[in-house]
Amino acid sequence: MPLVNLHTHSSYSDGTLSPAELLKQALKSRISYFSLTDHDTINGWNEIKEEIGRHKIRYDYGIELSTRNSDYLHILGYSIDPENAAFLSKLADYRERRVERIKRIFLKLNALGVKSGIEEMLLNDKTTFGRPHVAMLLKKKGYVRSIKEAFQKYISRGGPAYEPPMGPDVKEAIEDIKSCGGIAVLAHPGVVDKTVDFSELKDYGLDGLEVFYPAHTASRTAEYLRTAEKYSFLVTAGSDFHGPGTERDKMFGFEYKPEYFSWMNDRFKGEL
Repeated sequence: MPLVNLHTHSSYSDGTLSPAELLKQALKSRISYFSLTDHDTINGWNEIKEEIGRHKIRYDYGIELSTRNSDYLHILGYSIDPENAAFLSKLADYRERRVERIKRIFLKLNALGVKSGIEEMLLNDKTTFGRPHVAMLLKKKGYVRSIKEAFQKYISRGGPAYEPPMGPDVKEAIEDIKSCGGIAVLAHPGVVDKTVDFSELKDYGLDGLEVFYPAHTASRTAEYLRTAEKYSFLVTAGSDFHGPGTERDKMFGFEYKPEYFSWMNDRFKGEL
């Protein structure tokens, strides 16, 4: 039974496995349709684009863009051109904005008595940094016992060290993906469906919905399948895997069903 997982993260964003380790985990878990979708970067693909072709797996170049509309309003992009210069320039800008956000968060944390700073995060221009990295550092230094506690105590919306996101708005994120030949998909709609207008997103050019997602109940999944049919959205599936130590460490796939996923066969590279 082919399995689909089009939502995974490596150490190039807020995952803990290298892209090569992530690919090994996907193969071990018998994933048949795969995408690496790091936040605001495609640099991880450079490490596996030759290796992945040696295995029996279908794959598509992916990314996840974080918008400033909401902390969890994210747009997944597939079939993107990894060499599109204008797109790569946009991504570099979005990563720089994330660093500025982190600096502001640390200023607030320092004012709260947290003795830590952005210099401890070993920043580089190839990796996307964000609040999960701050949370992991707070856990490492003993200020909290878990990543979840770091968010709840300090850096979630309403928390004393919270700073709003600084990425593109959702319309720009969709346009960015489509400008380099990609298809734009709303990530984990169950997290944000009370704050989005599907008709408006369709007008912006949204192509699909991540219908199959771990946090979606059976009724929610059925609801999003109806929404996808109503707006002629493509259907995708992903586990949002982040790796060991992240509290999102289960690599698995959703059963391939032709009525939902046959569109992948015309776009994905590789062979099963």
